[in-house]
Amino acid sequence: MTDMSKNHTTREILAELRGQYPESPFLALGQTVFWDEPMKAVLRSLLDKFELGGQMMLGVHDTDYFAKTHIRKEGIGRFALLAHNDGTTKDLWSAAGEISTLFGSETFPSRAGFVQHGVAFEKIANNDSRGRIAFLNEMTEAWGWRGLVYTGSRDLIVNSLSLTEVGDGVLEMLAWGFENAVQQIAPACCRTEASRIGDTILSWCRDYYTKHPKNNLSDLYQHVYPRMYELLLIQKPEQIHVTSTTSLLQFTPQTASLPRFKFVNAFLDPSSREFAVSAYNKVVEGSTIYALDKFGAGAIPFDIIHPEKGRGTLRVLPKVVIIETKQPITIGLKKPVESIQELAEVLNSKLGDSITLVGKAITLVSMLAQEFIFVFNEEGSLYVSRTRKMNDLLATKGVSLDMRPILRMRYQTWDSLRVGRSSLNLPPHLSAAFARKTMTTPEFAAQWKEAILTQKNTLSTLSNLHKPRELLEYLSENMIEEGWITAQKSLDNAVLKLMELRTQSIQIQSSVRSLYSSLKILKERSATLYKERGDHFRSVSEWTEKELAVRKSYEHELSGLEQNKHGIKQEIFSLKNQRLTLERGNQAIEARSTIKKIEIAAELARLELIRNLLLTCDGLEHTNHRPSAWWIPMLDPSGQWFEEIVQTTELYTEKLISL
Repeated sequence: MTDMSKNHTTREILAELRGQYPESPFLALGQTVFWDEPMKAVLRSLLDKFELGGQMMLGVHDTDYFAKTHIRKEGIGRFALLAHNDGTTKDLWSAAGEISTLFGSETFPSRAGFVQHGVAFEKIANNDSRGRIAFLNEMTEAWGWRGLVYTGSRDLIVNSLSLTEVGDGVLEMLAWGFENAVQQIAPACCRTEASRIGDTILSWCRDYYTKHPKNNLSDLYQHVYPRMYELLLIQKPEQIHVTSTTSLLQFTPQTASLPRFKFVNAFLDPSSREFAVSAYNKVVEGSTIYALDKFGAGAIPFDIIHPEKGRGTLRVLPKVVIIETKQPITIGLKKPVESIQELAEVLNSKLGDSITLVGKAITLVSMLAQEFIFVFNEEGSLYVSRTRKMNDLLATKGVSLDMRPILRMRYQTWDSLRVGRSSLNLPPHLSAAFARKTMTTPEFAAQWKEAILTQKNTLSTLSNLHKPRELLEYLSENMIEEGWITAQKSLDNAVLKLMELRTQSIQIQSSVRSLYSSLKILKERSATLYKERGDHFRSVSEWTEKELAVRKSYEHELSGLEQNKHGIKQEIFSLKNQRLTLERGNQAIEARSTIKKIEIAAELARLELIRNLLLTCDGLEHTNHRPSAWWIPMLDPSGQWFEEIVQTTELYTEKLISL
C-alpha cells in the first residue's frame, strides 16, 4: 500500500517527506551491519545529492535474543557457524550473527519444494548411502550462508552479549564470508583489492575487540556502522547518528514523554485498553505470534529488558505490575497504572534508569513511527500489514495516532553491475544457469534476468516429467555428462527382460490354470464316485460276487483318480516353482535392481538440477533486493557500482494507517 505514486520522481518523494516531517529523522534499524542494512547509505547519498538535508539514525536492533540452537556436534564450541537447511537446522533463526558470501543467501530449497516439483525425495533419501538425515541436510542446504549460533543453555540478548564471549565467533564468521567471496572474483588484481576490503573490515572488528573486550556485540556493530557508510560513500558521511534500540527505547520518567512511547498509552488508558488488546489479538490470528492471553492476565504487547534480569513480557494489573523474565519481577501498586508516565515512575522506582521498553513484532514499528520515518528495503519487515491493520482498528475507536509512513527502497543491484570492471568465478548453481564458469560483471548484469526466466521454464519442464522414461530422455538430451543414453538403453533392456520373463510367467500360469481346471474335474468325479459307492453300499443286503465286483470297480476308479490328482498337483507345484524362479530369480532380480538404480540415479539428477534452479532463481531475486553491503566495495572499490545503485534505486512510501 503506497500513498505516494511510484510515478513520482525520487527527488519528489524525498522532498515531500522532508517538507511534511522536517523534524523526523530517517530510521534505519537492523540487527547486523554485515547484511543489507548499510545499503541504506543509498538514502544518505540521495538526500545529499538533492540537498534535502535530513538526519539519519543508524540503529542496531539489539534487544532481541541472539540465535540459539540445541544442536550438539563433537568438538563444537559455545558459538558455532552453522548452515541453514530443511533438516537439522530447519528452525534456525539468526539475525544478529549471520553472513552471506558473494551471491549467497539464506534461502534454501525445501523438501516440500522438491516434492512439489516432481522429485521422489523420500525414495532417493531412503536409498542414499549417507543416510536420510545427512542427505536431507546436504540437498536442502542454503548456498553461501552461515549463521553464528549460541550452543549453550542461556538466553542471550544482543545488548548484553560481551565480545569476550562472541568476539572470536564474529571474526571467524567474517573470515568465512570474505575468503569465499574473494575466490569468486577475478582477475588477480581485482581479487587483491577485494582481499584488501575484507582485511579492512576485519581490522575494524579485530582492533575494537582487542581494545574493548568487555563491550558488547551491539557496541561493535555501532562502531562498524558509520565505517561501512564511509566505505560505500567513499567519504565520511554527515548528518548520521549511530544508536541502538536499547538507547532509543531507554525508559525513564524523563524519556516517557517522548513521542516514541506515546503508542503504549493505548494499552494503558482504561478508555482504550480493552479494545487495544483485542485489536492486537485479532491481527496476530493466523500467524506464529502469540496472542496476549498466552502471557497471562494483564499482558500488553511490550517487553521490558533489564540489564541483569533479562527480557520479559509486561503485565499490568490493577494491583501489581509483572515482568515475565526468567525469574519474574513483581512490583506492587498503590493505585492502578493508567498512563505511560505512571508506568515509567513505577518501573523507575523499582528497577532504576537502565531498562528498555520495546514493542513486540507488531507494535515496535507503531511506537517508533510516531517520531521517525522508518527506512526499509522492499522485503523488510514481515509484519507491516498486520501493524497497519491494528492501527486502523485503533483509529476507528478514536485512538490518536500520528504515524509517519515507511520509506521503501527497491534496489536494482544486479542490473547496476553493468558498470563493473571485474570478472566473476561463478558458484556451481550459477555456472549451470549461465552455462559458463566465468563471466564479466557487465555480462552478468545483462543476462541475469534472462537466466532466471530460462531456469523457471526448465523448472516447469522438469516438474512435468512424470515417467522414468520421460526423465531419462530429458537427461539424455540435456545433460553434458555421458552415460544417460547408455542408462536409457539399460533401462529399456531391463524392462524388456522383465516383460520377457513376465510373458513366460503368464504362459506357465496359463498351464497352471488349465491343470487346476483338470484337477477340478477329477475332484468332481471323485465326489460323484464316493457318493455312488456309498449309495451302493447302503443298497446291498447280500454281498454276491456281482456286488463285490461293482464295489471293486469303484475302488479301482477312485484309486486311479487319486493317482491322476497327485500327478497334476505335482505338475502344478513344479510349474509354480518355475514361475517363482522366473519372477524372483537372478535375471528378474538383476533387471529390477537395474531399473531401481537407474530410476534413483535419474531422480537424484533431477533433484540436483532443481536444487541449482531454485538456488539461482530464489537466490538472485532475494539478493537483488537485499545484497550484503560489503559485496559492493569488495567487487568494485571504485564506487561506480554503488553510485549506479544510487541512480537506479526506486523509492516509494507505505502508509501505517489507512484511514
